[in-house]
Amino acid sequence: MKQVFFIFTLVAASITLNPARVSAQQVYDDDIYVIERTGDIPENETKRERKARIERDHEIVDSIYNLKAVRAVQDGYFVLQATEVSNGRGVYSLGLNNNTNFLLMQGEKGIFQVAFNNFDPGLNGLGGITLHGTIGKKDIKTDKKGNTIITYHMRGMHMNASVTVTIFKESDHAIADVYPTMGNGRVTLRGRLVPYRNDNIQITP
Repeated sequence: MKQVFFIFTLVAASITLNPARVSAQQVYDDDIYVIERTGDIPENETKRERKARIERDHEIVDSIYNLKAVRAVQDGYFVLQATEVSNGRGVYSLGLNNNTNFLLMQGEKGIFQVAFNNFDPGLNGLGGITLHGTIGKKDIKTDKKGNTIITYHMRGMHMNASVTVTIFKESDHAIADVYPTMGNGRVTLRGRLVPYRNDNIQITP
């Protein structure tokens, strides 16, 4: 019989955002979670029992990431780094740079940027759009499935947008639907939503 201790370390990693006219590099704080399994693991544990135990461990880790993501949304300091972006023209994922495709909230200010890296330089010179704006009409709720949903408006100098972000239950994976007042209608970003705070970032209203 053996006692097992699980130590989950969320190591701080550098996040570099490169929107037009903005460069931010900041790290969210290190967090270390130590979870001790109650009871012993039998030495003759079967493959089915081991599989079930590992699945439970993954669920624990996912729930921790979900709590961090939800807390970040409640605090108003987060970034959703997109690994997939879609609009009326299709879905883009291959070779997509999540440092230039993101949704950022820093208190009462935010940035939304997509950069498709195509031949059309777009409005931001990156093949997409960049919106700097102030945050208004923020609302956070939990739906019947346990997903956390935040809706808000971004008001910028040249463009406004309404935003809906859904953090899926027991995960930090999220989807954001952005409806700019100009362009090709809805833009959807998919990726991880993580805590992110940089008090030095300059966001043009």
